[in-house]
Amino acid sequence: MLPWVGISLMPEADFIEAALPLFQNGEVDVIEWSFDTLRSNSKEPQWLSLLLNEYSKNGRLIGHGVRYSLLKAQWDSNQEKWLKQLSTAVKKYNYRHVTEHFGFMSSDDFHKGTPLPVPLNKTTLAIGQDRLKRLQNISQLPVGIENLAFALSTKQVKEQGEFLKKLLEPVNGFLILDLHNIYCQASNFKIDPIELVKSYPLDKVREIHVSGGSWADVSTSKNKVRRDTHDEAVPKEVFELLKSALPLCKNVEYIIFERLGNTIKTEKDKLQFAKDFKKIKKIVATQKKNENSPSERLTKKIIKHTVAKEPLESKVLRKQQQLIIETLLKHKDVAKATKVLTKNKALKDWDPALWKNYMVETAMVLIKKWN
Repeated sequence: MLPWVGISLMPEADFIEAALPLFQNGEVDVIEWSFDTLRSNSKEPQWLSLLLNEYSKNGRLIGHGVRYSLLKAQWDSNQEKWLKQLSTAVKKYNYRHVTEHFGFMSSDDFHKGTPLPVPLNKTTLAIGQDRLKRLQNISQLPVGIENLAFALSTKQVKEQGEFLKKLLEPVNGFLILDLHNIYCQASNFKIDPIELVKSYPLDKVREIHVSGGSWADVSTSKNKVRRDTHDEAVPKEVFELLKSALPLCKNVEYIIFERLGNTIKTEKDKLQFAKDFKKIKKIVATQKKNENSPSERLTKKIIKHTVAKEPLESKVLRKQQQLIIETLLKHKDVAKATKVLTKNKALKDWDPALWKNYMVETAMVLIKKWN
């Protein structure tokens, strides 16, 4: 059987209006639902509950988190709240698996921020593995991590595949290979996208994401920065990446199309939404079939991991993360901010001297937006 092709469901009216014909025609094989996007005091709309329940009953619902802040050094009430929300979610619906993003959130506000990278070392690896074990203990499901679209240096880009592989080992986890995130990294750091794809543990890819984004002007470079904003059509380069990546990912089961709500504003946008989805299905249809469908593949029994009573924390890493956020918030001049960070010996593992000015500028814009 071929991988199932589905959409990342958004609750906004414009998104539902654009996606409705696809549901009516039975074209959506699977739904990915980000269970932590609705605020805790927001009631799930009846239509949403009915749709999720229908896909849940048929074993065609997968869970995706965005706010766990997997690599944040200090455990806080937001992460505790997130795990409780996850516990409720997996009791309510039959999720096939649950996933989160690589990185740590740039804001302490539970519903704000953008994920930022961290260096690969014993501390960051141990914290990430601790968080994943807790996630799996609560969900009792296969767990995965999505590769990050944002980096500050070429080194961070090139080490992410190894980092993800090591993070996933203790939980027998899998990778979401987000191809637009690959496109962002390849564009921003002038790296061949196929070579970048090959730097990831492709045998662990169970899910692939396909989306669009946008270009942002920066004052520190003549080139624009590619951003993973999910608000425009899928670029042809990402479709080409999908064609190239699928044969390399022998264990992929789900291909998910992403676009944010409140970004489908015109009739042309609606038509483009359907066009992008159908093109993904067409590309997937050309691939060699696997012996079994996702519903027939057996999942290894999930074990209960032994974890300490208190989540693992690092005061040193926390100070580093706070210092970076505070410095980028405080300064307006990119070169000055980078100089301050480079001179700080406490940030040796972060290698700020290798950071690209145009990516530091982008980080400053994002952090100021959410703080």
